[in-house]
Amino acid sequence: MERQRRTHAEARTRMREGILRLGNEQLAEVGAAALSVRGIARGLGVASSAIYRHVSSRDELLTMLLVDAYTELADAALAADDPAAPPAERFAAIARATRAWAVSNPARWALAYGSPVPGYRAPAEQTTGPGTRVMGAFLALLASGGQGEHGSRSAPVSAALGRELAAGAAEIGVDAGPELAAAAIEAWTGLIGLISAEVFGQLGPDLSPHGPEFLDRWISRTTTRFGLSPGYRR
Repeated sequence: MERQRRTHAEARTRMREGILRLGNEQLAEVGAAALSVRGIARGLGVASSAIYRHVSSRDELLTMLLVDAYTELADAALAADDPAAPPAERFAAIARATRAWAVSNPARWALAYGSPVPGYRAPAEQTTGPGTRVMGAFLALLASGGQGEHGSRSAPVSAALGRELAAGAAEIGVDAGPELAAAAIEAWTGLIGLISAEVFGQLGPDLSPHGPEFLDRWISRTTTRFGLSPGYRR
């Protein structure tokens, strides 16, 4: 019986791996909106009913792929972090690893940070945790720098926004005031936008090859702004 249970578990693992592999291939070939559970069944050479025991709909497939993308991105980005290094170097390493993963996985980056998929809404209870791991690391590092330059230059946040920011920071285990949290989110969305501009070709053919330099400029500006290392350069 014990061996049979292990066999069932191994079969489920292999099926999940196959669903993720073919789902990611579909993402790259036809995009998220055209994902097909039946197409995955055909690719695996099994009946559709076998797939539906693991993923019951296109939306569930999207969620599986989204969680997988968030998890792999976070694992790659946080693996580059050396807790013994100075904060500015840690921050730079995570940012560069985030960009490297995005450039290597453009379709999966598009699922995570591109245009919403029509008719799909990601379930927060499944996606928020894996989707905020990198942002949480960024916020923790930025908070470690104190006020830096941003403290005297940031406009105060409203009471309503302050409550949301406090709740969000507490949820990911970071102690940060509302102004710092707001500035950190602005910096985070700036990083996402910069990486997306390169990945989605929005920089154009002349500037796209300079994506790493644009990122280094963003890193230098952000580490200085948040007091991680004034005037930090690679």
